[in-house]
Order: sequence, then C-alpha cells, then structure tokens
Amino acid sequence: MVTYYLVIIAMPYFNHAIWNAQFGPALTVTKLAGAVCLIYSILHLARRHGIPKFLASPQSKWMIVFFGIATFSFISNEASAAGDIIVNPIYTYWSTLIFFFITMIIIDSVKRLYWSCLVALGSVAFASLYVLREWQQALVIYGGGFRPGWVVGDANYFTVAALAVLPLGFELLLATPNKLHKLYCLGCMALIFLAITLGASRGGFLGVAIDAIYLISRSRQPLKNAVRIGIFVLPLLLLLPSSPLRRFMNPERGDTESVTQHLAGWHAGLVMIQKHPFAGVGIGNYKPTVIHYNSIGLAHADPHIAHNGFLEVAAEMGLPAFAVYLIFFGSAVYSTRKTEKLALARGEPMLAAIALGMQAAVLGSCVAIFFVSGEYTKLLWLILCLTMAMPALVPARAAAKQLPLDVQPEPEPEPAFKVGEALVEMR
Repeated sequence: MVTYYLVIIAMPYFNHAIWNAQFGPALTVTKLAGAVCLIYSILHLARRHGIPKFLASPQSKWMIVFFGIATFSFISNEASAAGDIIVNPIYTYWSTLIFFFITMIIIDSVKRLYWSCLVALGSVAFASLYVLREWQQALVIYGGGFRPGWVVGDANYFTVAALAVLPLGFELLLATPNKLHKLYCLGCMALIFLAITLGASRGGFLGVAIDAIYLISRSRQPLKNAVRIGIFVLPLLLLLPSSPLRRFMNPERGDTESVTQHLAGWHAGLVMIQKHPFAGVGIGNYKPTVIHYNSIGLAHADPHIAHNGFLEVAAEMGLPAFAVYLIFFGSAVYSTRKTEKLALARGEPMLAAIALGMQAAVLGSCVAIFFVSGEYTKLLWLILCLTMAMPALVPARAAAKQLPLDVQPEPEPEPAFKVGEALVEMR
C-alpha cells in the first residue's frame, strides 16, 4: 500500500528534482514507483477472495469508451501516431487506465480510501510549500504580482490539482473523530488555499467558489459554515499582493493579454470542430495545427493550448468524444451522490462524507478546466478513479444498531412461583 501512496505523493509535480529525475529514456522515479505499485496490486489481487467488479460504476464504462475513442484517434491519425508516444496525451490515458485497475484492486476498504484521501491532501499541501517558496524568492525581482509555478508546472494546473483535493479536506475535517487528523486537514487546507491565492488563477477561483457554494449548501449548518469560510478566505483575497480577486477587479496588461489569448485559443478550437466535427484533428494535434486554424490573426506562436479542456477534447477527437466526456463527468457526480445516500442509509458516515467531497471536487475541477487545458491533471484522475472504487465499499445492508445501556430492554421477569402448581407437580 505504501507504493500506492508514493504514486499519489508524486502526482502534483512537473519539474521535481527527485520525482521527475530520469534514469533512462522515459524512465523516472514516478514511473518506477508506478511499476512497483502495479506488481503489488497483482500480488494483492491473488490474496483477495474475488475479482473486483471493474465496470460496476457507470463512469467506469464511459471512461473505457472515452479511452477507446482516444486510442482510435491516435491510431487512425498519421500525425498523432508519428509523434513521440510519451509526449502525446494518449500516454496519459493509457497510464490512467492502468492506474484505474490498480485502484480498483487496492482500494477495497473504507480505511484504505480514507488514508488515500489524506495522502492526496498532504501531497498537494507539501507541493504548496514549493509554490510559496517560489513566490517568496521572486518577490524581490518581479514584485507581488508574480505567479509562481515551476516545480508544480503552472499556477493554473496546480489550481486544478488543488481543487481535486480541497473539498475532501473540508469533508474529512468535519467527519473524522481524530483530533490530530482534524488538525492535519486544517493545516493542509490553509497551505493549499494560500498557494491557490498567490497563484491567482481566475478560472481556478471560480472553481473554488463552486466548491464552497456546493459544500455549504449541502452542510447541516449552511449559514454558520458560510461565515466560517468567509472569515478565513476574504482577508487572504483582499490583503495578499497577488490574488485572483485582484486580477478580476484590477487587471494589468498581462491579464488582458491572457484573456485575448484565451479567446484566440477558443476561436481556433471552434474552427477545428467546424471543419472536423466527427473525428477532430487527432489527439495531441491541437498545438501543432492551431496556426492553420487562425482565422482572426491572433493565434500565431501562441496559444499553444486551447485554454479549455472540454474544447480541446472536442477539437482533437470530435463531438462524439466530447459528448462521451461530458457524460463521463456527469455519471461520476451521479455515482458519488448515489454512494453517499447508500452509505448514510447503511451506517458508513465516513464513506458518505468522502463521496460528498468528491462530488464537489469533480464539479469544481470541471469549472477550472473550462479555462485551462487541465484535462490531464493526475490528481483529478485519481479522484475519478477513487469514485469508481467507492460503490463496492458500501455495506450490503445496514449495520445493526446497538442500543445504549440505559435504554436496553429489560429481561422478561421469571414466572411467579405458585404454591398450588408446585403441590400438583409433587404429586
């Protein structure tokens, strides 16, 4: 199980000195940990009493369909197949498929699910320290408006990863009875939100807002929780020299240019869809072909990406793939909502809390990747894979309730001794 946790810990990083260190062609520490984790999952499967129901959840079926379309796009498109497979996004989908099978085998108890969520939360919190350190080092050179993001890739991508775990931290904070775990969740959430704020991703900020609104509306004390979150969040947004709220209210030249590039990328993607509605331009071909769909004269050397994960899927693989992609996310939210209800009805409050957190995680991440091509974010796929393992963790029936001692039914009184009956028996 430790190898699975190591894979999770490595997920937030793009340019880490250890996790991304290369031993040979396309071999890194992260991939080595993944290979060891695969071996462990096979051994664990041999010890299990049965084979997991890999396609029990609706989102797992739609994921397989989507990956199948992506594979067909890769094989059928000459430009995609001719490129480096490791660079092509198809590698992400294939590795995610392997990780899906690993997750379905390993996550066979609520306890393992719980600890995986804690590790994921901690991995992003630790990555936040790199973000804060980069911002501190660049503060003297570039000023407070600098947006950090080298070790974790980009501020926008880091925010998508953070949105995948931040709602889980909130739900685990409320649900866990362990005080140390509560303190751990609170500290991780504080670090993550501080890093998100300094990253100043406007699309990510909208995702955070959706997360907060959804979780507050679903909580037992919505007004009280809204006040608590507001007291914690608003000072950071208003007082820090770099925040998404500042970029919304007082955009600088770079912020305006970013909006222009987003619109240019969106327009180029729409042109691709118009000209190739069914098969797209081929998976991984948005970047090399965007210049040919530059009808408004803005997409020259930039943008290299669509700045919209949903649009990029539709432009590269066509509208059928786009429809499957939307159904996949919708079925993930539906499945976790169903898991939450069943878990509550059958006496698994921790599983229900995690399911609620994952609903918010999927919704918030979907909002964020509408403004950035973050559909390949590893931690988002971790959460999606965990949602597929959760239905099997729901108990088959509700646990028997043990009444408190003071309300236990009194034992039946012994039958009264009757002299007449005794004399009859003595005869």
